[in-house]
Amino acid sequence: MTVLENARATIGGNNPPEPLPFEAISQRIDGLYDEAKNWLDGDPVTSQEMADGLNLLIDMIRKAEKEADELRKAENKPYDDGKAEVQARYAPLIGKTKAVKGKTVLALESAKKALTPWLEKLEAEKREAEAKAQAEAEAKRRAAEEAFKASQVTDLAAREEAERLNEVANKAEIAARVAAKDKARAKGGAGRATTLRTYYRHELTDPTEFARWAWQHCQHEMYGFLNDLAKRMVDGNPHRELPGVKIHEEKKAV
Repeated sequence: MTVLENARATIGGNNPPEPLPFEAISQRIDGLYDEAKNWLDGDPVTSQEMADGLNLLIDMIRKAEKEADELRKAENKPYDDGKAEVQARYAPLIGKTKAVKGKTVLALESAKKALTPWLEKLEAEKREAEAKAQAEAEAKRRAAEEAFKASQVTDLAAREEAERLNEVANKAEIAARVAAKDKARAKGGAGRATTLRTYYRHELTDPTEFARWAWQHCQHEMYGFLNDLAKRMVDGNPHRELPGVKIHEEKKAV
């Protein structure tokens, strides 16, 4: 093999290869961090020279941070581009975002909307059947209890009738429990059935009254909300006066 065939077969050719970008920036940031520990040992800044030196370190750290972030973005780009391309291809089919609804999402929403009136009608019929079965079970249970009360221990025929009515009541109660579990559903296909699900939504009709209730029963959550609201208002206008809020002025290096 000639020197031309192997460019590293020269003086210094046995030196290790140049570090990868991540390794290089890691070494640089590690060095800056160690330097920061030397500077930031708990002693205050006491001279302009120290202040300027510390600012130089800040500048070097900022530049290293920016370079590391650019390297991160460059390494991520192929994955981000690939992910975006996959998302773009599948979005028209199954996307479910504010920007796009895929065909499966639109079709399922429409199909469920079409099924809802029928399921509501069927559910009403089943609940009516449940109520009827429950009323029948209660009536048969009362009849059995009355038969037991009216029968004498020595009256075998009356006792047998009371036992028969008790068995009838037991069966009626089982039927009522079965009716209570019977829900409206559409069962076509091998997948799960489509059923009705109860959802709840709120409507704020009296904010003041609700705020009074919330302050009494949800004080921790209310404090967090009010604290965030006060922060946003002070950030927007630090010179305004807010009842119940004390505004502190602080200065920080930027």
